[in-house]
Amino acid sequence: MSLTIASTTAIVASLPALLGFVPDESLVLITALTNDDGSVTTGPLARIDLAHLTGHANDCARHFNRQCGDLPVHCVTGIVVHTVDQDPAGDHSLPLRSDVDTVVEQLAEYGFTDVDVVLVPALAEGVRWRSYLDADRAGVLPDPATTAAAAAAVAAGHTIAASRDDLAARFTPAPENLRARLQPHIADAVESAAIDERWHLAAYIRLARADAAIRAAARGELPADNAAIADLAATFATLSFRDALLAVPDDATRLAAENLVLHLWRHSCDPVAGQLATVIAVHAYLRGSGTGARIALENADPEHPMTALLSMVLDHAVPPSEVRHVIQNASADARRILLSERAIDQA
Repeated sequence: MSLTIASTTAIVASLPALLGFVPDESLVLITALTNDDGSVTTGPLARIDLAHLTGHANDCARHFNRQCGDLPVHCVTGIVVHTVDQDPAGDHSLPLRSDVDTVVEQLAEYGFTDVDVVLVPALAEGVRWRSYLDADRAGVLPDPATTAAAAAAVAAGHTIAASRDDLAARFTPAPENLRARLQPHIADAVESAAIDERWHLAAYIRLARADAAIRAAARGELPADNAAIADLAATFATLSFRDALLAVPDDATRLAAENLVLHLWRHSCDPVAGQLATVIAVHAYLRGSGTGARIALENADPEHPMTALLSMVLDHAVPPSEVRHVIQNASADARRILLSERAIDQA
């Protein structure tokens, strides 16, 4: 059963909320998944720059199959967001026709046979979308901010940015002279953190400072004192403390932790900055912002095992719900180990 015009209209209008930003010059492939109870829900999606689509349609279909080939895909909706000067006269005059046809053909070879691809010039109220595959399929968008997906995103504390570049702009470092001035202090704090992780009372105090900073971030308060910034940056960049601090109770706290560590990232230099970016990516992924996680990973240490693991999880569209409890349990174990009193060897 293919999607109706009404459901297609809802999916297209929901695109900014699903991505976390308003895309342009993009092809977005969105899956609808069949659940065990027979219901159908929105599944993973993939966004491809139109500049990459031209001449690489086969690669785009291959990537989508790698991401979704093992899932119970009910149907696929492709959305081409592309500015056009005027509404084309017919479906055969729609732009990028040959590239879209190639993507559809390649998806069919991978077993995705219930596919529709639509063109929308912009994601705004009153804009008309049209199907590449059926000239009779068309619809008019409502205000994307009024969709159920947008309401859910806002309720969860997610940001819907005007563009992907706006999301990426969050990763704008503090002035170089400030970071250079802080770097030796952060290096000293990293050494102190390495000592603290061997003593349960010192570890308790360090974790308490970080927990308090996350609670403050939830109130919109970020550290301004250089000593506090250096101390917290070292804490979140030290493996044992980082792991112990990943377990938070809800998405609102994850967003607070993400904002706190992003603030620390802005004031840090590599290698600490690269380690902090991995922490940001984990929190973004766990609260459902795949785009935010990918942008964070672009700034992360590529050699870090967690970076590689999270990249693989994102590439395979593993839902956060499937790994959240694993990370929560591992984090609780890390905290327990840090706070356990070590036995003293006797001479």
